[in-house]
Order: sequence, then structure tokens, then C-alpha cells
Amino acid sequence: MTNRFTVSRTGETGVPWLRIQSQKGNSGIHIKQAPVTRDDVVSAYRLILGREPEDESVVRSAAQSYKNIEQLRQGFLHSEEFAAANAPLILARRFPHDLDEGSQPIELHCEEQALSELLAHMETTWRRLGEEDPYWSVITTDDYRIVNFETSQEAFWNSGKIEVIRLQRWMKRNEIKLPVNSTCLEYGCGTGRNTRWLSREFGTVVACDISEAHLQIARQAIPEEVSRQVTFLRIDRPNALDDLPAFDLLFSVLVLQHNPPPVIAYILDKLLARLSPQGFAYFQVPTFWPGYRFVLAEYLAAASKESTGMEMHVLPQRYIFDIAARNGCELIEVSPDNLTSSLDCVSTTFLLRKAA
Repeated sequence: MTNRFTVSRTGETGVPWLRIQSQKGNSGIHIKQAPVTRDDVVSAYRLILGREPEDESVVRSAAQSYKNIEQLRQGFLHSEEFAAANAPLILARRFPHDLDEGSQPIELHCEEQALSELLAHMETTWRRLGEEDPYWSVITTDDYRIVNFETSQEAFWNSGKIEVIRLQRWMKRNEIKLPVNSTCLEYGCGTGRNTRWLSREFGTVVACDISEAHLQIARQAIPEEVSRQVTFLRIDRPNALDDLPAFDLLFSVLVLQHNPPPVIAYILDKLLARLSPQGFAYFQVPTFWPGYRFVLAEYLAAASKESTGMEMHVLPQRYIFDIAARNGCELIEVSPDNLTSSLDCVSTTFLLRKAA
């Protein structure tokens, strides 16, 4: 059995977009990794932290805590000890735009017909992902492949709670309190990973997605006690955004990044227009990637010739600032995050407030 996870940057020059594809061998997908051993933990201490473990108890604890080698590696790489020892290197990698000297074209202008083609292409891609591997398409970790999901589902659903806690912390430190029974619009709800937790915090949640396959799972995933508070909507055409009800908070994480820049800009513009006066928008978008470019004609030509996998795109901050200003929104907080897997891609979370 073979399993290859391919991340390829496609296009003639630069980095037009990132395509993520899973390639299956003839015998199917073999995902499971062997349990973490004592030798694995000792090697992690030596190779990542550059020292020996304190004693056998910490080795046993780590071997029991991490389910596989990838979790072990990520745990050590994201530890405070590793960060403190490698701060200069981490900072240089975290902000690659400080070292970038050039710029690549990113086209945003898009006629209605081309916009419809882009959305149709996105719908085809995400319908297929929703039918083949819906949970992996939300978080691209092998634990959440269909073949592994039975043993990993609790961690998957709980990960949505972490996203909502992050939202709460942003709101708290900015002294923001939403009205009782306020409405949250979640753009890109996927399988409902975040929706089930948002529904406990808001009087009403309107959960949107382009993929009916994902929406079907999301409808079944919402706990019965909060199901009446959630309305699911499919966004399958550009003008569907004009029909959305007004809402008090926009929530969108790990979603906009999978759309070409003209689509990201169009969606943000429409959503901020529907945001209620004195409402808030909390969303995440990759805003810089060395060499990234997007030329509409090139993209449509490539998309028409082959079926693409999951894609990653960028919308620079200056465009987001323009869209916010056009819709009467002020910036409350803007911060880089670690929500993309590429070390040289800068992902950014935004919190905006709409004027009264």
C-alpha cells in the first residue's frame, strides 16, 4: 500500500496558488502510524531540543500523550523551550514579507461571468472533497481521514471549541459584548465543527457553505438541544450572498483561504455589507506568500484542463483594508496567526467593527 501527500505549487512562474492533493495507491490508503516509542521520544529530545530528557517519567509521559510521530514532532516544535532557543530563526520564518523585495500580480477585477465560473469551480472541488474525505478537507491531518475518523472524531469536534474560545478571548480583551440573543453568521461551516460550539454562544447561528455534501454532515452533527438555533444555507451562486439575513457577528476561519482572490474579495465585500450596524467581523485570510500570483486568465485556463485538489490563496491586507473602509468598518485588531501549514505564508486574523 502506498500513500502520498502532495503539496505542489502550480503555474508557469511564481506561486499562483497552492494545490493540495491526496494520491491513492492501487491498494487504497494506508494511514495509520505506529504508536510512539521510547526511542522516538528520546530522539525528539536530542534532535529537536538538543538535550537528553530529564528522566524516564517524562519519556513515558510523552510516549503516552502523543498518538503518532507527527503529533510528537509538532508538540516539540511548538514547545516553549524550542521557541526560546530558536527565537531569531522563528521570527525570520514567521515574517517572511519583511525580507521580500518584489511583488507579483494579484488580479481582483472579475466580470460576473468569470466570477460564476470561479464559484462553480470551487463548488465542484468542495463537493468532491465532501463526498470523498469531508473531515480531512476541514483539517488536513491524517487522523481525520475517513478510515481513521472513528477513533479521532472526539478530537475533531473538540477542535472547534478551541476556535470559539479564541474568538471569545479576542472579544474580551477588546471589551466587546454582543447583545443577548445576537445572530452569528458562520461563513464556510463545513461539517459543523465550529457550528456546534457557536450555537451555544449565540441566540441564532446561520451556517453557510458552498458544498451540499459538507452541509449534510453538518446538519446531522449539531446536538439536538441546540439544533433549533441553527439555520444551514448553501451559497451556490454569487447573488445568494445578497439574500442573507442581517447578523451581529461574522465568523470565518480556515475558509476564505481556499478561494481565489477575486472570490475572497467578493465574499468579504458582500458579507460586510450585510453586517448589522455596530456588528463585528472576525475572520482569517492568508495575506502574504513569497512569489504568490494570481492572473485570472491563467487560472481559468488551468482549471478548465484538469481537476484540482484543495487550493490555498492570498489576499493582501491593503485590499482587505479597502473593503472594510468601503463598508464602514473600522479595524479593532489585526494579528498574524499560525492557521496555515506553510511556514513562509503569513496568515492573518482580523476583527472589525461596523459603524452605527
